[in-house]
Amino acid sequence: MTTEYIPLTTQAKERPNTNMADRRVTAVLVVSPEEPDEEEKQIREDFEDRLRERGVELKELELEEGVTVVTVSAGFELMCKCAEEIKLSLPTVAECYEIEDEGEDGIIDKIMGFFETDQEVDYISAPFRWDKKELFAGIEDPDTFFRSSLRSFLTHHILIRTDVSKKKDTSDGINIRGLNYLKLKGVYTDVFILHDRPSTLHRRKAFKEVDEDSKVVDPRKELWDSWKLWYKFQPLWKIRNYFGEKIAFYFAWIELYIMTLILPTIFGIIVFVYGIVYSGREIDLEQGLETSVTTALYDAFTVFNNPATPWFSLALCIWGTLFVEQWKRRSNSLKYEWDVSNFEQLEPDRPQFYGSKTRKNPITEEEEWYYPFYRLYLKISFSVLTIAFMVLLVIASTLGVIVFRAAFNAGQWLVPEPSAATLAALNNDTLAAAMKTEHKERNDLYTSVLSSVLNALAIMLLGFVYEKLAYILTNWENHRTQTAYDDALIIKLFAFQFVNNYASLIYIAFFKEGVSGTDDESGGMFGNPKWKDTCGYTDSGGNPLCYPMLVMQVAVLLILKPMPKFCKDVCLPIVLGLISKLKNRGNNDNVEAVNAGPEKTTELIDIIEEDRKLIAGDTDFTLSEYTEKCIMYGIIMLFGTVFPLAPLVALICNMVDVRVDGYRILWKNRRYIAQRAEDIGIWQYILELLNMVGVVVNSLILAFTLKGSPSIIYKEGKDGGNEYEPWMVAFAFEHVCFALKFIVSYIIPDVPSDVQFKMRKEQFQVNQLFEKGQPKKDSKPSPNGDSNPAV
Repeated sequence: MTTEYIPLTTQAKERPNTNMADRRVTAVLVVSPEEPDEEEKQIREDFEDRLRERGVELKELELEEGVTVVTVSAGFELMCKCAEEIKLSLPTVAECYEIEDEGEDGIIDKIMGFFETDQEVDYISAPFRWDKKELFAGIEDPDTFFRSSLRSFLTHHILIRTDVSKKKDTSDGINIRGLNYLKLKGVYTDVFILHDRPSTLHRRKAFKEVDEDSKVVDPRKELWDSWKLWYKFQPLWKIRNYFGEKIAFYFAWIELYIMTLILPTIFGIIVFVYGIVYSGREIDLEQGLETSVTTALYDAFTVFNNPATPWFSLALCIWGTLFVEQWKRRSNSLKYEWDVSNFEQLEPDRPQFYGSKTRKNPITEEEEWYYPFYRLYLKISFSVLTIAFMVLLVIASTLGVIVFRAAFNAGQWLVPEPSAATLAALNNDTLAAAMKTEHKERNDLYTSVLSSVLNALAIMLLGFVYEKLAYILTNWENHRTQTAYDDALIIKLFAFQFVNNYASLIYIAFFKEGVSGTDDESGGMFGNPKWKDTCGYTDSGGNPLCYPMLVMQVAVLLILKPMPKFCKDVCLPIVLGLISKLKNRGNNDNVEAVNAGPEKTTELIDIIEEDRKLIAGDTDFTLSEYTEKCIMYGIIMLFGTVFPLAPLVALICNMVDVRVDGYRILWKNRRYIAQRAEDIGIWQYILELLNMVGVVVNSLILAFTLKGSPSIIYKEGKDGGNEYEPWMVAFAFEHVCFALKFIVSYIIPDVPSDVQFKMRKEQFQVNQLFEKGQPKKDSKPSPNGDSNPAV
């Protein structure tokens, strides 16, 4: 046996019943390197004094390059009082009730069990009460009572709500002058939460007798060992215990999305193969290259337009409803199991929220600050008008680029046509025609490149301005809770992304053929037949056909859309890791931030330095992830009809991305501050909106874009055209889809019946427990999934 000392405690004044579990370092504050003025010194002194008064231990440390940090260790009693204040539901000692099926598990249950990665028990939970603490499971062990994510959440909650103001003042728009206020003032430049480390490095007490052969248990490694198994379900409980409910809900959503994508993927492959067989075309690449690469590609894309296309479109619309309804059931099950069913009702105010008036709370009858609804309504109305104006600017910039391309193609301004004298000097009509064709093709190429560059620059500029404006407006609106703030911000940002990603596709699908024209004297913009934006392909009758171009655009967008994120999350860290290894070659004592795995670090300073050098991700990890996935989901729902392989592309991308994200947030990024949530928020309504819009767009595509399609919606008339009017096709398809979607959503209940029963049973058991106050005598393991101490 050996005696091991791990210097992770802060040397503050001793308090009764204080041990290592009570003083675990959770957060680190980075002090500004600049010399503070008197006001900043006083603010920092007041803030840290008030933290110590509340029971938080602080210690100042010096890191590399003269960086000063302050470690934060919140006491167990303080976290318990904080949990009671925010009405945090925690597991009780009541017996957990499970609905038992009769007989043995069936084949399906055994198969599903093979893919399971979570073995956690769902305890009966109740809002924590300090005076009834003996009724909560695991209270006797402060080291494991709070799971890792709750320690992060409660510590950060204490920091942002420790007020340094001496009197109520909202003149500067800040209600609580806590950590966020000090960061705004420049007192602290950064704050981050430490990742958990192997348990053998961090003892429950400062001195501990440990067995040299004891097993090293690393919470992160245990999580990753389950997470990296791509053929199994994700360890959602472990993710929740480490990162909090908000991130866990995202991974639960993406898991269900991946699983449900399998059906439309199979159907899409079948439609694609059927299209190849039905078309009877064999793509001869050599012949295609001899004629035109573009023509060969267009011929290849026409295999997607076959008699099975309307059925695939209908299946996609129904699948979207099935996916959303299944997610509602999954979400309601998880919110019950994770004890966040009433989170939004009990959610505390944002520290940035400020009230302009006081009133008596109708429930507690205490004085509270509030913000008049009419003022919030006026601000939101102004924000809507501003956002609408910015969206119109995006549409105007897109149309401007289209007009620019048509005008330059008509005028041959970038590469002027050869003069008549030059052509006459050739004295050869064939050479003259070839020269004119060559100049036109060069002009079209340069014009396309220039217009694409201008379009990209416009999108980047407007996107930068729009994002800044969205944050400014949302902050100005003064939302009371973080959920309301996030929902308002998401609506603004997604409105831009919707127009930015779908405007060009809608233009190609429904408007481009109108300006292409059938000959030199028809079509064109503004009545000018020379200003054309051609589709580049015509049908057998010489009519412009933009359907193949739409297929190409959808395919390219689906494939290239994830590329920037892949390069940022995968390629860039690999390159930085190689550079770091080259720099540190021969220096074995150096701790590499790019390889922040389960290193056997023995000093707190090394641990802080290691985590400080990790990549600082966005404040809200889920915002960019939901945006990217919902944009791709929208492409499938709106334009999947023209590209049946879209679900396959999305399935592959999501399966790769979800594991990359897991590895990134565990090993490459700083630990995200745990946030609680009861669902995916406004994103669920965005999904339903995309489903509704998808029905309309698909019906219009079938009726107008795929005109002449050899299917049930096409019947050749006497004049050779479609006997069915396009608007009749759109109207019929849209009504059938909406009717089926309504039936599906009606017959699938949002809350599973077993969850409804468990909720009633749990309420009864909690009432009985608190009335009798008789905890169980036998001890239980920690219900919070934090059996091993961390930093």
